[in-house]
Amino acid sequence: MSDPRPGDSFVVGTAGHIDHGKSSLVKALTQIDPDRLDEEKRRGMTIDLGFAYMDLPSGRHVGIVDVPGHQRFLKNMLAGVHGMDAVMLVIAADEGPMPQTIEHLAIVDLLGIEHGVVVLSKADLVDADWLRLVEDEVRLLLAPSSLRAASIIPVSSLTGLGLDRLRSALDTELERTLPRQDLGRPRLPVDRAFAMAGFGTVVTGTLVGGVLKQGDEIVILPGDRRVRIRGLQQHNRSVLKARPGSRTAVNLAGVDLSEVRRGDVLASPGTLAESRRLDAHLTVLKGAIQPLRHRATLLMYHETAEIQVEVSLLDADELRPGQQGWAQLYAAEPAVALAGDRFIIRLPSPANTVAGGVIVDTSPRRHRRRDPRVLEELASKEGGDIETRIVLELAKHPRGLDDATLARVLGIPLSQATAVVEDLAAVAVVHRLGPLLVTNEQHHNLESTLTTALAGFHAAEPLRQGMPREALRSRSGMPAAPFAALLSSLAAKGVLTDGGAEVALASHQAQPSAEQRASIKGMSEALESQPFSPPLLAELVQKFALTPALIQYLIAQGLIVRISDEFVFTRRALDEATARLRGYLQSNPSVTVAAARDLLGSSRRYVLPLLEWLDSEKVTRRVGDDRILRS
Repeated sequence: MSDPRPGDSFVVGTAGHIDHGKSSLVKALTQIDPDRLDEEKRRGMTIDLGFAYMDLPSGRHVGIVDVPGHQRFLKNMLAGVHGMDAVMLVIAADEGPMPQTIEHLAIVDLLGIEHGVVVLSKADLVDADWLRLVEDEVRLLLAPSSLRAASIIPVSSLTGLGLDRLRSALDTELERTLPRQDLGRPRLPVDRAFAMAGFGTVVTGTLVGGVLKQGDEIVILPGDRRVRIRGLQQHNRSVLKARPGSRTAVNLAGVDLSEVRRGDVLASPGTLAESRRLDAHLTVLKGAIQPLRHRATLLMYHETAEIQVEVSLLDADELRPGQQGWAQLYAAEPAVALAGDRFIIRLPSPANTVAGGVIVDTSPRRHRRRDPRVLEELASKEGGDIETRIVLELAKHPRGLDDATLARVLGIPLSQATAVVEDLAAVAVVHRLGPLLVTNEQHHNLESTLTTALAGFHAAEPLRQGMPREALRSRSGMPAAPFAALLSSLAAKGVLTDGGAEVALASHQAQPSAEQRASIKGMSEALESQPFSPPLLAELVQKFALTPALIQYLIAQGLIVRISDEFVFTRRALDEATARLRGYLQSNPSVTVAAARDLLGSSRRYVLPLLEWLDSEKVTRRVGDDRILRS
């Protein structure tokens, strides 16, 4: 047997029928009585979850969750079974398997718990022949389950028979179980909440997914209530840092006992999302008392929470006992779930376990039933690797997701999501657009959105050099950063030109029609015939059928310059006028309106707006009624 790493911790739970000795077994192993309630001690029956702890011969730390065996308290059993690394299925040797033995085993099987030991308790009450008969019966019961390879160990909590062998068998099972990993996303489903004098509110649960530290700010979900960790205990010892894989007690600051309950989840802010709709793969128990029907309202037991759900079957009208199928679950209250989580489905009345399932998507779209594409996508998610899951998740968000949201939705560490995305981006399966990630198909669609918008603009405004940048962004519906990244990508490919204020397809060239060219020729001749005393712009528009777009084109091409609302000059005339006035001012301190009029052979009507235009262009500066040359 390999040595465990220092600090390796595991959670082992009990399962089995009422009065088969589960609590007595835990007490015999740990010297801790898991029955903590007065009513439990008075009635001699476990009602709620009990907890104990021990160290195995190897040094492995083990937290033990003792569950009630009575059918009436099965909801409490389900709250304790979720985080088990291994299970001790306890069967009284003098009675053999009973109804709750079978139901508990079915739950263990549906939850995918593969490691465990079968304890034949009260072995001191039967002889060897009877014990062999019970072992044979148990082996047949285990054969179709996840515990088919489990060791079967006769034990007596009263005499100590088999306890050392049981400890060794648990060590062997846990050696085959990987310790819970620190994924950077701590999650503690609350199975008990209570108040302690001098400490305040304390909650307990099995910590998975990451580390909790004293002083950390965490959230209580659902609801996103912010609280602070005042203190931590694992294995009945105070710790500054709680590691995943152990029973953990958390002393919370900033929350009243009435504000936290079984079924809530402690997590780091922003790492887990709440869901009302879940996609899942269901397996109906072979021994279910009735089929699971479409639109049935049932109870889902997920982690420590009990949630009412409506089951929408996606590939059948009903699933009969032993059948499997796809479903979308609509939760009556928010669920805090991750893809890969397992759960149990029960009938509320008569109370009975019907099915179990695996969540494959915690933020799905509403699906059409019997849609082959939907069913194919769900199958890919269930069996797909992380790369497939990332692409499928991004495909649901046409405008992209950022790394943190993607990691939270998939329930994986941010570092893992980022690393996988980089590999996918290197082969162009996904693309980065600023802070957002999109699939290759989405990237192509976004490019098409921009190029189609530009083509439409060019068709409507053939004389415009380009489409206003902000108008294009508004048309795309994209935030500024990914929009800029997409423009840069298209510009690098030579698809478009980005002039800053305006964007155009690289293939676009503003070209006037033959009729427009004739209008331009007539206007140019009229302007050049009187270069410093041009006709009114309104007269030119009427005479030569000039449109606003055509005037804007001529200005953009530099053929004319609009110096006021009334007048335009040809570029050549304006350059000539500017040169004459510069020359005059280089020999004279200033120029009057009259001097400028004589210099250009024009009139005050034209010269005054011309001088005001030169002032606005920083060529001249007005001093009183005169102009001087700017340095």
